[in-house]
Amino acid sequence: MHRSKKKNSKVSSHDSPGTRPQSIVTNDQTIINEKSEKPSMQSESAIRVLIGIVGVSLLSVPICYMLSYMQQMKNSLNIFLYSAVICVSVAPLTYFLLIKHLLHVKKETYFYVFTIFSFTAIADLLLALTIDEYSSAFHFYLNQGEVYLKTSHGLFINYWDGITHYILYLIMLYCMLKQKTETKFFRFLSLFWCGSIINSLIVLLGGAALGQFGAHIKPSYLLNIPYTVFPIIFLVRQFSTRSNFIQQERKKMKKSLNLKSLLLRPLDICFILYMIFGIVFAIFRAFHALKIPMTTNSIYYKFEPYILNASGFALIQLLTYAFYFIPYYCSAINALLFYDQQPSRFQWLPDWTMVHAGAAAQAQFSYLLSSLHNPPLFPDSSWSPIPSEYWFTSVGLNIILAIIPQLFAFRICVGNRDTDFY
Repeated sequence: MHRSKKKNSKVSSHDSPGTRPQSIVTNDQTIINEKSEKPSMQSESAIRVLIGIVGVSLLSVPICYMLSYMQQMKNSLNIFLYSAVICVSVAPLTYFLLIKHLLHVKKETYFYVFTIFSFTAIADLLLALTIDEYSSAFHFYLNQGEVYLKTSHGLFINYWDGITHYILYLIMLYCMLKQKTETKFFRFLSLFWCGSIINSLIVLLGGAALGQFGAHIKPSYLLNIPYTVFPIIFLVRQFSTRSNFIQQERKKMKKSLNLKSLLLRPLDICFILYMIFGIVFAIFRAFHALKIPMTTNSIYYKFEPYILNASGFALIQLLTYAFYFIPYYCSAINALLFYDQQPSRFQWLPDWTMVHAGAAAQAQFSYLLSSLHNPPLFPDSSWSPIPSEYWFTSVGLNIILAIIPQLFAFRICVGNRDTDFY
């Protein structure tokens, strides 16, 4: 009797309603509410910071108009110095106004890099609008800065940077704010950006040096160096983390791989046929761009008269296809043929596929539209339109070169398909 009373008293002292258990339930509920509110607060904070970055990037518009009225902008060295100082000042402005309180991003170098690049992307869009005669803000820069941007290729490189790259910067910045940089989405998106911007800079800097504006290189040419160096460093950094990324993806895999031979993969056979075509076509166009003797009387110059453009951008782009795209095509064909025998040998394929997709998209956007549009403000005397009887064939071939790499990237890198190569 005594024990039962003691036991009952203990139960009543600990389990009586309205006392400690209720407070425990209340505390647990509070913790659950705090945990549920924390992601929403982080999301709201990320959106606010991203809106702030958009606001900072849009400051480039009034700044460019202000610079256009300054007498100092008639000197090419002043343009270079003013542009460099303004771009560098975007980083501390972003830090003190937007991310000083965010510990996880304020030490991330590429958060500042992408913020600066988004600022200059809006400036590039305004520059393209000036070349296309929709604005008058950047006449001083086209005369005393990067003169080679007056061409049709310079026009569409700036359109691509001001629209596509700008959107990519905002998405990548948002992923950094949300701490989603270890995800497959961020990795492949950033690799797409690397391929795109590296291709555009190879063509821009090479064409500027070798084309008709090679004798008019000014100090502002050096402003493109960070856009070459930082993407390459970022690309190397992403490749160096491939093993960690692969281990993370393997943990997500719930079923064993079902490796099929090539005969059971008709879609991959189609991609192999396209890559063989891409290799032959790249060599064919490179010969025409180099004007070797056997192409002197070639009819293909009528299909793509832009190959002979004096700007030099078409030449560099077609040589890029020959020297960089062809090795990728050969490696990808090898991977598609033999991945079912030893898939661990081809763990590089998803990464390089996204790099190639970005490079191909940017290359064909600039090359194709440059061959179709001559800037009204700075007409190029060496530019010739595609004859109407060859228009559909020429445009169709170039669209194929733009779309198929994106489809191949979708095949390799979307969903669980890429686990075949891990």
